Amino acid sequence: MSEKIKTLLVGIGGYGAGYVMAAMGMDDEIETVGTVDPFAEKSNAFGAVEELPIFDTIDEFFKAGHTAEAAVISSPIHLHREHICSALSHGLHVLCEKPLCASEDEAKEIIACAKGRPDQKVLIGFQWSFSPAILEAKRQILSGVWGRPLLMRVIVRWPRTFGYYARNEWAGKMADKNGIFIGDSVLSNATAHYLHNPLFMLGGGMALSAMPSKVEAECFRAYDIETFDTAFLRLTIPDCDGGETKAVIAVSHCSEGSAEPTLEYVFENGSISCSGDDILRGELNGKKLEFGVIGSNLEGYFNKLSWLCKCAREGADPPCAPETAFPELAVANKVLRGAPVKQFDKKSVVECGANDKRLKVEGLDDAMLMCYEKMKLPSELGIYL
Repeated sequence: MSEKIKTLLVGIGGYGAGYVMAAMGMDDEIETVGTVDPFAEKSNAFGAVEELPIFDTIDEFFKAGHTAEAAVISSPIHLHREHICSALSHGLHVLCEKPLCASEDEAKEIIACAKGRPDQKVLIGFQWSFSPAILEAKRQILSGVWGRPLLMRVIVRWPRTFGYYARNEWAGKMADKNGIFIGDSVLSNATAHYLHNPLFMLGGGMALSAMPSKVEAECFRAYDIETFDTAFLRLTIPDCDGGETKAVIAVSHCSEGSAEPTLEYVFENGSISCSGDDILRGELNGKKLEFGVIGSNLEGYFNKLSWLCKCAREGADPPCAPETAFPELAVANKVLRGAPVKQFDKKSVVECGANDKRLKVEGLDDAMLMCYEKMKLPSELGIYL
């Protein structure tokens, strides 16, 4: 193996453009050897890779005689299974952006492919799971110093414009024109990190996530989409001592205001929190402590790519593998396939924004905060939006 990891970038549009720039910024560790993207020229990062080999498929890259050691996959969710398994078949280590894939059947196929090639590592890019701050907090939780978990809650208010849902053919879709499941929603895509993280933090090992025994959900939409743009969840998560922890998650793309994610994980001996500033803090037995920057933005790219290099060079096991990401997918799919979706009252839905027009739902922010604080679903609080 060469000193630098020869890396193929699969999908460079949208979030994938960040991987282009991050990889270029790690040129002492990573050599970008090509791109797979049939729409590469539309990417904001195209100028950085236009001199490299560019192909429509992974197979075409190798048939042309090129070589690589790793692939970074940022393609649409419903292509993750195809691209992960193809990369593995060509002997590559894989870092695939979150979520794992679209369906549980696809996830099981990915897990089987990965198990059949144990020397190749597969990382699923829930970036918080590669954060030194998050991993240190999880190590402490597993050590028992925090005591039993009592409750977990997360709120994410990320408004999105009309353009967000018009940017491609799959945003907000339940399935494509051929009936292939996509399941793109606020919960399963944009805020998937914040569904995954509570499950990850309560997993029984560093690369394990907990599987809820009960999923309750109330979903809503303001935009004209097939899935939903707002979700309230309450999860019941069993622990290894026979107890249960409740987790409430409230996320929306049509909130009145925008706010960085806020979370609070409460334990017998204290609490771990992030109040929208990307700093993970704790209070343990009355003593305040700081785990540090989580790395939700550019630093998150570097954390994931650094782990890819570590796995490829040293054979390290990643903190977030396909099995780690599976519970998040299972919960998101259960909500997508089983939870009824209500239209917001038209009287509450307002179009706003001078240039980037969007929808907001009046009263939604207060409702989300109330559900977050009281650990309840809207209907339990008599909230009807």
